[in-house]
Parts: sequence; C-alpha cells; structure tokens
Amino acid sequence: MNSYTPSLAEVEIRLAKLERQNRRWKHLGLLFLLIAGSGFLLAQAPRKPPGAAPAPATRTASYDTLVVHRLELRDKAGKLRGLWTVTHDDPLLALLDAAGKSRVLLGVSAAGPKLWLIDAAEKPRAALGVTTEGPGLSLTDPGGQRRATLAVLPEGPGLGFGDTTGQLRATLAVLPEGPGLALRDSAGKSRAALSLTPEGSGLVLVDAAEKPRAVLGVGAAGAGVARSGEPAWCAGSLSRRKLTLKLRVREGER
Repeated sequence: MNSYTPSLAEVEIRLAKLERQNRRWKHLGLLFLLIAGSGFLLAQAPRKPPGAAPAPATRTASYDTLVVHRLELRDKAGKLRGLWTVTHDDPLLALLDAAGKSRVLLGVSAAGPKLWLIDAAEKPRAALGVTTEGPGLSLTDPGGQRRATLAVLPEGPGLGFGDTTGQLRATLAVLPEGPGLALRDSAGKSRAALSLTPEGSGLVLVDAAEKPRAVLGVGAAGAGVARSGEPAWCAGSLSRRKLTLKLRVREGER
C-alpha cells in the first residue's frame, strides 16, 4: 500500500505556514486600525459646528488622471466612512461604520491580496487571502483565536479546526492519494489518523509520545490489526510501516 503519511503531513505544514502569514496580515490590519482610530485622519477635514446647515451640492468634475496619496470618503455629517491609502508601500482600502469603526479592510502586500471582515469590537473575524501557496480562508472567534482555516494547496484542499486556545486540533485533506483525517490532543500532538487510498484504508492510533501503538488496515490482500512492536499487521501482506501516518509537524513549522 502506498504511504499516505508524508502528503498529509505536508498539508499540515502548509496550513501552519498560512497561519503565520495570516498573523503577519493581522498585524498590518491592526496597524491601520490604530491609524484610522487616531485624530490624525479626522483632523484632515474641518468639523461643522452643531446645527450648521448642510453643505450645498457641488458640481462634479471629470479628470483623465488624479494622483493622490490618500482618498477619504465622508458622510453628510463629516464622519470618515472610507479611506484609500498606502501603508508601508502597500495599498489599503478601509470602510468604516457610522461609529467610525473599521469593518472592512482590503489590501495587497508582497504576500498577496487579503480581505478582512471585522466585527463591531474591531476584531478581525474573517480573512480571505491568496498567497504563493494558494487561496485561504480563516475564521476567528470573539477572543481572536483562529478556529477554522480552509486552504487549497498545490497538493489539494485542506481544512483545519482549532480549539479555544488557537491550537490546531483536526485536519481534513483531500490529496492525490485520497482523503485523510488527522486528530491532535490539547498539546498539539498527533493522536489519531484515518486515510483512504486506492489500495485500501488505514487507521492509526498514537500515544502521547507520538508513537504509533495500533494500526488497522484493509487492503486488497485482506484486513489486519497490528499493535506496537509487531513486525506486520497482516502476515504475507502489506507492512505496518506502509500504513503508519507520521503526522508530526517539523520543529519551527507550527
């Protein structure tokens, strides 16, 4: 039976890379939130005194080219509702609600384009981006912890789920060899994996030291079970090594 493990491990590694890229994007978004929330931007336009009459309608003009460093969109009350600017040589478009809070951010950096959707507490809750690895969507809870990540990688699509601490706990991927599911404990250690390939299916149970302890496999030659220390899960058939899913993510790739 072909080994399914390396491909699934690569998907988890690439999902971890997307997580790190999302964190870098999040820092850029938070930087803009600080700028948009300061008096620097609001001071760029005079405020109307209370009770002032609405400004008269102005005539429109048409230009072939307009060159600016920042464009501001304000409502009838003079509140900033939209901003198009460049931050650290990266273009950024922001939309604000009536309370002056940033709710939508759209930007492009060296890593690729990114779209943030932000809640009323100005916490990013959804982010959609495209990097050199492929497109990805991440969803966070009210506490800012990433709870779900969907990505389409060169090897295939992958879906990851995190717990309340942001720890990756489950990964589902569909690769050229077939689908696979990996489960992790609260410490982030791989404890169980299920795979399906054209040659058959396999289930691996792993202990706290991330050592395979039990393997169940079904292939063309039949079904078999192996425990830790046994040389093969099915006599005269496929070796247990062929079914073992090594789900450890390399150090530094988390």
